Amino acid sequence: MKSFLASAALVLLAACATTGDDGPVTSAPPALAPDPRIGEMQTSLTELLERIDVLNDRIARLEETRSAPAPVTVAERPAPVERALPSERPAPPQPSAPVQSPSAAAAPAQGSAQPAVVSANLAEAYRKAIMLYGRNNLAEARREFQQVFDTDPTGDLADNALFWIGETYYAASDYTNAMRYYARVWNEYSDQNKAPDALFKTALAQEKTGDLALARKTLQQVIARYPYSSPASTAKQELQRIKY
Repeated sequence: MKSFLASAALVLLAACATTGDDGPVTSAPPALAPDPRIGEMQTSLTELLERIDVLNDRIARLEETRSAPAPVTVAERPAPVERALPSERPAPPQPSAPVQSPSAAAAPAQGSAQPAVVSANLAEAYRKAIMLYGRNNLAEARREFQQVFDTDPTGDLADNALFWIGETYYAASDYTNAMRYYARVWNEYSDQNKAPDALFKTALAQEKTGDLALARKTLQQVIARYPYSSPASTAKQELQRIKY
């Protein structure tokens, strides 16, 4: 009995010593509860992918419908060729219309095609001039714009050509000549699309030359004459900037 009690005491002491060295035994932390928002996001993502699949399927079916050949209707089918019976006589030939000479027939077509060719050439020359201006080839661009204007001074590109001639001078800091061409635009082509821009650029050129009073007056003219144009909106901002 004494030996049993001694053994139990030794075991109890060993347990106490182990607990003191390793510290108190702690229980494992409780598991975190899953965030419900993650599940909602996964559900929304799945629904979105399903909608994309449905849309892709609809697009594929529409493309198949468009690429499929249209069915031939009865009206589009070629009529059967009927053979003439031996007893039938061919119809007498109808008098034909007088044949015109090739030159007479081609004359109206050539006359109608000529304006289209001229317009195409002008558009190409105008595009070339714009590209030259973009590359800062100001003198060459000015010649091209002048050629466009001289070819058709009453056409749709006339006011554009004059405006861009003024722009070449403005870019070269030649504000006197720039204002001269701008003035031609808003005086001679006041109802064309480049007139508001030309009047606004006149005000900017006047600012560059130091005449702020005249520039303010010109900006007010832009607003009064072309109130619904984009240059009028910009003129209001510029007028506030140089007001004092």
